[in-house]
Amino acid sequence: MFKTNQLYIQQAQTINLCDDKPSPFEGLSKLSLFGLKPNESHTGLEPQKFVSLLSAIDDLVYFRKKETDKLICWDVFADKAILQSWTADKIDGSGWDFLHWPGEHFTAPKLLVFDMDSTFIQIEVIDELARQHGVGDSVSQVTEAAMRGELDFAQSLISRVACLQGLAGSSIEEVASNLPLSPGVDRLVEQSKQSQIKIAIVSGGFTPFVERLKDNMGLYQVRANYLEIVDEQLTGKVLGQIVDAQVKADFVNELRVKLNIDKNDILTIGDGANDLLMMNESGFSLAYRAKPAVQAKAKGQMNFTTLDDLLYVFDW
Repeated sequence: MFKTNQLYIQQAQTINLCDDKPSPFEGLSKLSLFGLKPNESHTGLEPQKFVSLLSAIDDLVYFRKKETDKLICWDVFADKAILQSWTADKIDGSGWDFLHWPGEHFTAPKLLVFDMDSTFIQIEVIDELARQHGVGDSVSQVTEAAMRGELDFAQSLISRVACLQGLAGSSIEEVASNLPLSPGVDRLVEQSKQSQIKIAIVSGGFTPFVERLKDNMGLYQVRANYLEIVDEQLTGKVLGQIVDAQVKADFVNELRVKLNIDKNDILTIGDGANDLLMMNESGFSLAYRAKPAVQAKAKGQMNFTTLDDLLYVFDW
């Protein structure tokens, strides 16, 4: 219906090819909508579904389409307030993943900062350790409540780690050797390196696991909590400052200063309430398979596509 990479304009519900000047976006903001094309296993998102959403906007809108074999992405340019209202009323819950770009900033991020558990990897590491120690159900319930923002993160972490007292240190190696990556994250890391994009992890989890990911995948920086181990057993204590929401936010700012980049050059990606403060310190933020509080406050959501699809969203 629409040719890939051509710029279109909608005015008064009439859609035409844009014959305006090459950069007509002054004063406008950008929103990327992306989703899966139809195939045998799912209905996907036909171009007409985008057009029906677009019909809800009466004001001036520019847009263009990008696509791959499996993905379709629409970049939409309009007034910021219009895009935010449109997202809340029509896009959220529509089957599209989306990402608001910051302000009038149309340059892709230079730094990606991930949460680890249930974001960069598919599991909550502390829950896996707890299962090995026979306390999995009680610990996972606390983890879930903490990620929803119902509990103080630091206190909940202290109580959960206390349940691990006596666990053999070898269990850490066993879990660290079998970390299930989230779909597409390995390709995202590998391809982003070619575009000089740096990737970091800051986690309320534990250092052996983020360090393993850093070493295996060549990540830029990582930070997490230290577990105390004595005589090859966990003591049930966390050493040093706990990596809570504020520490995560501070870590993002430390990297920004170190790399001499702008806030709008950073994308933060997380799923839990303890990721919200660090999202406030980045121009881009993405709720990945996230809890409702995070979905509501992040500047983007990823519920259907995979992390490597960001390569196409950002043209890397």
